[in-house]
Amino acid sequence: MRVELRIGEVAVPVELNGSAAARALAAQLPQALSMSASSVGCCGQLPFSLPHDAADVHPGWSDGDLNYKPEGDWLALFFDDERNSARYGGQVTLGHAAGPLEALRGLTGTVDVRIERTERR
Repeated sequence: MRVELRIGEVAVPVELNGSAAARALAAQLPQALSMSASSVGCCGQLPFSLPHDAADVHPGWSDGDLNYKPEGDWLALFFDDERNSARYGGQVTLGHAAGPLEALRGLTGTVDVRIERTERR
């Protein structure tokens, strides 16, 4: 399933994987939340928890990953620093960006984010 994260003025298509957490997120869409932009990604707290399999929890990310951190219900879209990301444990990958992420590098501070489905499967 494909979703779109509209982060400020930037639209990022994301292809969700088939994990339990990704399916649960899709079932809760559309969602609006605030995220903080940093040098490695945009991160915000979901207003709900996502069910996930323990086998899906891992350290780090690949640039472009949409990840969920069960400890605190954090959702993040990462665009940089995968080479150092293994130090951040407890990640569940929900999907991967299907388009360029360069425009996110210019974001700072708190940004409004809307997540919507763009196609159904």
